[in-house]
Amino acid sequence: MTKSNLRDYPIIEKIEKTTESVAAFLTIFAAVIIFLGVILRNIFKTSPSWISELPTYAFTWAVFLALMSAFSSGPQLGLDAIVRMFSARWQRVTYYFSAFVMLAISGILIWLGSVLTFQQFLTNAVSNTALRFPLWIVSLALPIGFLLMAIHAILRIMSNPPEVDAS
Repeated sequence: MTKSNLRDYPIIEKIEKTTESVAAFLTIFAAVIIFLGVILRNIFKTSPSWISELPTYAFTWAVFLALMSAFSSGPQLGLDAIVRMFSARWQRVTYYFSAFVMLAISGILIWLGSVLTFQQFLTNAVSNTALRFPLWIVSLALPIGFLLMAIHAILRIMSNPPEVDAS
């Protein structure tokens, strides 16, 4: 099986490309901050408490924003090799089954992530460093990431599966 055809949904394709770009930027940002922390610690003998906090938040957002792309890129190589051993009918069944499972998991994590984010927002929860970063901003990555994944799962359910390998 191959990547779902997002060309049928230009807005979804644009969202996916944007989230990939933002995730890449956040990963580079985190790497730069980590490098800065190493320089500050080893050369200037100082290490602000927030220097390890920012990369963690950037990586968290990068991972959850990249979920949609990871799901849309199709199965992992090992799983794909196993699925290709199935008949064409069972390949289609696994295509839709994986989409329904991902939709169910996404729904649960959207709900739990939203509850966590809302609780942190209401209680004004902040990090315990000098940065005092609002934790709801970090937690918001969970429901947003899984909302994007749920949208893609719904589109997969509504679409025809890619051509199956009948070999």
